[in-house]
Amino acid sequence: MSGPVGRFLPPLGWPILLAALALTGLGLACVYSAEMTSDAPATQTLRQAAYLGVGLVSLVVIQALGYRWFGRWSYFLFGVTLVLLVLLLVARYVPMAPLIRARRNTYRWIDIGPLSFQVSEYAKVVFILALAYYLRFRTNYRTLRGLLAPFVLTLVPLGLILKEPDLGTSLLLLPSLFVMLYVAGAKNRHLLSIIALGLVAAPIFYHSPLMNEYQRDRIRALWQQDEADEKWRLNAGYQLNQSKIALGSGGALGEGFEHAAFFKYNLLPEEHNDFIFAVIGHQWGFAGCLFVLACYLLIIACGLTIASMTTDPLGRLLAVGVCVLIAAQAIINIGMTVGLMPITGMTLPFVSMGGSGLVANYIAIGLLIDVGRRRPIDIARKPFEFFDDEE
Repeated sequence: MSGPVGRFLPPLGWPILLAALALTGLGLACVYSAEMTSDAPATQTLRQAAYLGVGLVSLVVIQALGYRWFGRWSYFLFGVTLVLLVLLLVARYVPMAPLIRARRNTYRWIDIGPLSFQVSEYAKVVFILALAYYLRFRTNYRTLRGLLAPFVLTLVPLGLILKEPDLGTSLLLLPSLFVMLYVAGAKNRHLLSIIALGLVAAPIFYHSPLMNEYQRDRIRALWQQDEADEKWRLNAGYQLNQSKIALGSGGALGEGFEHAAFFKYNLLPEEHNDFIFAVIGHQWGFAGCLFVLACYLLIIACGLTIASMTTDPLGRLLAVGVCVLIAAQAIINIGMTVGLMPITGMTLPFVSMGGSGLVANYIAIGLLIDVGRRRPIDIARKPFEFFDDEE
């Protein structure tokens, strides 16, 4: 596409943006359906639509400034993010109302007048940007000692987010780290050794004070979900059980836009956030679920193509990081909805209700699209090519 519009979005940018808008539109339809069914004013729908507008404006700003500009400011943004995460941690012990209040016994949001934002949602994007900027010209991460800095860069925000507590968002940082290190040329034996250590340490973490009892209940739900225990189904397993019923009841084409019983009778907790995929399955059936998966596959395929085409190390790592972030979030959310993964509070990107998550995801694809829009350096060698004996 030629002209100003074509210069604003590259050929691979259009499918990414249209797929994201389709997912957001589906989420808005789910929210509107719930409000229409309960005869409530469409305030939540309008609010989410306003956040969509903020996300699109953010995407335009990123195209104007460029991902390299944000890369140069990435350490500063990372530092500000850590300060805000520490502030949320302190608020658990020192009252900071009205700036920070507990919501459902969690400290994730900062309120400034009528505005409220969830720091961890933006932290995951800033983390990818800072990690990509750190790794772009280095080779020391090809040694075990050199891997220390990237892991510190990851574990500090991960630990702070985990203490909010926000297990879902914290789980996104590790897969992003490992895939970005792999793309950057870290040695397989080093990464596999660290993964093995992590698997050994997992049972210790499970029984540590860092895990709350309700989080252990959610993990135990994986192997208890098929047991005929009515007490469990009405307590720890209630959300998962209702989610599977909602998905199964949708059939091939779903119950329709106006006759969704799970909305009418409030049968599924967190239906607009963590379990919105079950709502889509209930309202639009198997066809609706396939449409969601197709949109994510389109975003990831175009994103990885952009990553493979650019010779800029920062752009390649950033594109891969955004793809991993979106893919991991979608896989974890859908997996927990169908009973293949623990319930972690993970939202479905671009679909679930929530302003901070929606804006952060549009910022992420804005960076991804901008990588595809910048012309690669034709005379540069391919980034991250190493001989096996290089250290």
